[in-house]
Amino acid sequence: MDYVVTCAFGIEAVLKREMQALGLNITRSTNGRIYFQGDQKALFKANLHLRTADRVFILLGQSKVMSYDALFDFIKGLPLSETLSSKGKYHINAKAVKSTLYSPRDIQSITKKALIENLKVAYKKTEFKEEGEYYRLSIELLNDTVEVLLDTSGESLHKRGYRLKQGIAPLKETLASALVQLSFYNEGRVLYDPFCGSGTILIEAAMIAKNIAPGLSRDFAFLAFPWVDKQAFQTLKKEAYKAINHSPKGRILGSDNDMMALEMAKTNAIEAGVEDIIDFEFIDFEDHPFTEEYGIIITNPPYGERLETIEDAEILYRKMGAQFKRLKTYSIYLITSYPGVEGLLHKKADRTRVLFNGNIKTRYYQYYGPKPL
Repeated sequence: MDYVVTCAFGIEAVLKREMQALGLNITRSTNGRIYFQGDQKALFKANLHLRTADRVFILLGQSKVMSYDALFDFIKGLPLSETLSSKGKYHINAKAVKSTLYSPRDIQSITKKALIENLKVAYKKTEFKEEGEYYRLSIELLNDTVEVLLDTSGESLHKRGYRLKQGIAPLKETLASALVQLSFYNEGRVLYDPFCGSGTILIEAAMIAKNIAPGLSRDFAFLAFPWVDKQAFQTLKKEAYKAINHSPKGRILGSDNDMMALEMAKTNAIEAGVEDIIDFEFIDFEDHPFTEEYGIIITNPPYGERLETIEDAEILYRKMGAQFKRLKTYSIYLITSYPGVEGLLHKKADRTRVLFNGNIKTRYYQYYGPKPL
């Protein structure tokens, strides 16, 4: 089958490396999506193991269309019965960008009619009752090219199942994992988040250190599809459980001056199965002793909804700059939507990436420290 994996803009390179490590056969990539081919096992692996992916789709078809009649004929001619059942419930999402067909509502309506006609012919039925398993399809047009996509993930893959509680303006789990993977962090290094909030960065790092597959504690839409080999998927899950590293090296530390946030973080860490390797501390970041050398700081400092005024943010970032200046051997990574970070820290980042946390545009400032001796 042909598959499409989607992700947030800016982390395509991270996702591609993950897919290559899983042995997935990548065919091409564009902004926010990577295409690959494979069997059912490839589908299972992508949903179960990819840390930075939003969703995994089956690509049912692709074509150039510039009229609703052409769209109808294209959908009606696809071999949909190979994937879709005669009893399914079908929900259609549509979006169009820079295309002749621009109305999502009309695209949805035409697609649904063509899909039902297609399946009536394939299954030799005169009526079509949608009373079986659920299928969510996306019809996406870009520059007059339409893709018909079947969602295999269900809820977005950033929903690991561990975050029972969260604070204001939470960082998505997929983005937090990307931040860790874009840093110098590895299992043997000390990682510290001085503004840990509900603990997402730390938990994602700990899951990497323990080699816990991000999809182990959740369900997927494909499990309802009749043609899926569910036994093969269970076998893959068992292999993932066996691969967990229960004694990783290094230390993972988190602190916050908000006790309620720390309680959230501890609860989430327990749910994720990583509470044994994360140390949480109720302390202001200025008072942390920083006794470890060659540490790594990855953090999402308060800003916007988490601080009352711009002046509060400027005071905080200046304090951070003074503290970080003393950490000669540290590598420091900050993600924020605040526009003047480098000026307040009095240091230009070695690299800056534009990343999106949902619809919020942020920048990831990367300050590289020396390699450990």
